Amino acid sequence: MTPPPTYTALGSVCSYCRPTGPAVTAVITAYIDEGKSNVALLNWQDLASMALPGFASSYMKWAAPNARKLGVRFANTLSNMAAAGLNLKKIHLIGHSLGAHLFGITGTTLASRGMQPSCITGLDPSRVGFDNKPNHLRLNPESAESVVVVHTDSSKYGAKGSMGKVDFWPNFRNNGHVIQPGCDERPAQTFSMADLCNHNRCWELLIDSMKHPGTLLGSHAKNYRVWKNYSAEEKKSVTMTIGKCDPNAVPGNYYLTTNAETPFGRGEEGL
Repeated sequence: MTPPPTYTALGSVCSYCRPTGPAVTAVITAYIDEGKSNVALLNWQDLASMALPGFASSYMKWAAPNARKLGVRFANTLSNMAAAGLNLKKIHLIGHSLGAHLFGITGTTLASRGMQPSCITGLDPSRVGFDNKPNHLRLNPESAESVVVVHTDSSKYGAKGSMGKVDFWPNFRNNGHVIQPGCDERPAQTFSMADLCNHNRCWELLIDSMKHPGTLLGSHAKNYRVWKNYSAEEKKSVTMTIGKCDPNAVPGNYYLTTNAETPFGRGEEGL
């Protein structure tokens, strides 16, 4: 018999998604199909749902505080599992939106106890309520040995600033709100698929990085303006692909452009 996979991914995919919704199902299916992971889902739908009248009130007074509390509680759970033999060096936590901060707090709490997960992938971490919080209350570069963040909706639902050891900025621009190729610039009903198109592109890119390895290639630069002024050769000098967890990667910001639909990756043409 083939031995079971030893690499474990535990995913809180997003705060507003159903456990059986398209985002959760797609990400989990991609990892299962890859055949390298034991996958577990942290289902916190009830703690992240609209429990109070109005989205803003429910988010700030219910979902965000619950994410912080659950982040610590989940760290306690992993601590107990580690004491029973779980190897935290084989743990990869994947969180989308508010879930990214939940796992960031989990990792930071574990780090304060002298233990860390191997990798956290933050998929477009939430902006509201977290942009100016101290590190221990949000996803931060020290939450895991490798913290990789993919920003696809910065300044709207996603965070404006870097939060990882490696931060990818697909299709970033300085002049206004980032619009991912294939997403509509026109205003849409809040939390409709059209409204969430940019915010959801991050998990679509993660899945694509597994189906088409090496195609979502980002170029390292101090900031977007520096990257735009790089020559073609300078853009190729330090690169990294979305989907990788490399504790030895050159830290900082990575920029790339993508296609409007899958396969999103353009390889070196996207630099």
